[in-house]
Amino acid sequence: MREKHVSLKSTFCVFSTVISVSIGHISLLLGLIFLTNTAAAEATRYLKDDIFFEIVEPESLKYTFRLRPAHEFGTSFVAPLSNVGLVLAEPFHGCSSPINKLELRHNVVLIERGGCSFLSKCIQAHREGVLAVIITDNNPTNDDQYIDMMDDNTHRNCSIPAAFLLGKDGYMIRRGLETHGLNRAIINIPINVTVVPAHKLKRPPWLVW
Repeated sequence: MREKHVSLKSTFCVFSTVISVSIGHISLLLGLIFLTNTAAAEATRYLKDDIFFEIVEPESLKYTFRLRPAHEFGTSFVAPLSNVGLVLAEPFHGCSSPINKLELRHNVVLIERGGCSFLSKCIQAHREGVLAVIITDNNPTNDDQYIDMMDDNTHRNCSIPAAFLLGKDGYMIRRGLETHGLNRAIINIPINVTVVPAHKLKRPPWLVW
């Protein structure tokens, strides 16, 4: 009788352990599912907010690029800009009056992050008659971290679109233009990528989307 009691007790302990382990696994699985869904929802939200542009010329830079619009300043694109110039700011930081202001007028400007606030860069570009501002990260190795560009709490605003570009993209665009002795690329911005199959998007070979 005692042996039977011990056997039942052992069986109960094993059964309890199995249940505890199973509950632990289920809890871990539910936690992972929650984190995965949260991350997916966040990624979907950002992807929905992000916009895209394509370089038409030069041929060596003919790719589709992803941008993150500024959150607290600037405007949205009223209509797509087709075959417009993407001109490098001189100086590239875009914090002061540009040397090449005539080339910037009625075009999109590419500016590097740093030296002043994102908002100040946008306002300075707007003064020169620029249609939109693309601010690239000053870290040329940044190939996946998008910055949420905020205002600088100076109670100013900028009345043209502004968006953030990965540092790796900005570096490769600038290097590609300088290699060909060009001061601008020809772009279409923004473009609708939802109607284009993923395998037909010509993505930059240096990035993993």
